[in-house]
Amino acid sequence: MSVARLLLAGTVLTAAGPALSADIDILSAPEITTIETDTGWYLRADAAYGFDASFGGTQHLSADGDTLTNRTRDWQLDEGFGAGAGIGYKASDWLRFDATVDYWKQDVSAVNGQGWFCGFGPTCGSRDRGDLEAVELLGNAYLDLGTVAGFTPYIGAGLGAVHLSYGDVGGAAFCTGAASCPAAGLSARYGGEDSWRFAYALSAGVSYDVTETLTIDTGYRYLNVQDGDAYRFDAGAGTVLVGADDGFDRHTIRAGLRFKFF
Repeated sequence: MSVARLLLAGTVLTAAGPALSADIDILSAPEITTIETDTGWYLRADAAYGFDASFGGTQHLSADGDTLTNRTRDWQLDEGFGAGAGIGYKASDWLRFDATVDYWKQDVSAVNGQGWFCGFGPTCGSRDRGDLEAVELLGNAYLDLGTVAGFTPYIGAGLGAVHLSYGDVGGAAFCTGAASCPAAGLSARYGGEDSWRFAYALSAGVSYDVTETLTIDTGYRYLNVQDGDAYRFDAGAGTVLVGADDGFDRHTIRAGLRFKFF
């Protein structure tokens, strides 16, 4: 092969080099993919533990067309467990909604330093005790604040209603130390009242993605329940006692599972 031919071959290879390199770069370039937004419907199940709550109330004693009203204090709702379930929809990576129903039943008690047994006078007080059953229905919205290593903190708020059902309440008089206490040993049983109450909730927590469809959810919920009637007692001879509570705040810690099904 002559020197001229060698020079021509080298020139051709030199010119073709960039084109061959571009072909190789295109073949080795990473594939471009789109990231799907994590959305869809989910079911949830929760266990909750509510802490005790203190609140006040009133007693109305009606007789012979007159009504006496007395403030009661030291109502106490005991702590205890509850359970809940719901269905929700994750609209985007940061926004989701759900509707939940929760159930709990706890003891409730009250102490009144001026009992109706002595016409709300200073000579006797009363102790009341019963139980309170609740069904909470809430619509909730949550902001998911970003996911790191599978953990997603969130905040939320809810609106709805709570159905409260008081069981029969037992009331008993006690003497306050006055010289004369004719109400000593008196007791009565009041019929519990049912009512729907407006309620709102605030929540915060963190979730963890176990799999693409299963998430562990732990958090805190503050629930405010509005006031309403608690019990009623017909003492006879036209005398009627009606008790009402001022509503209460309930603080709960919650743990549960969310299962994405669509």
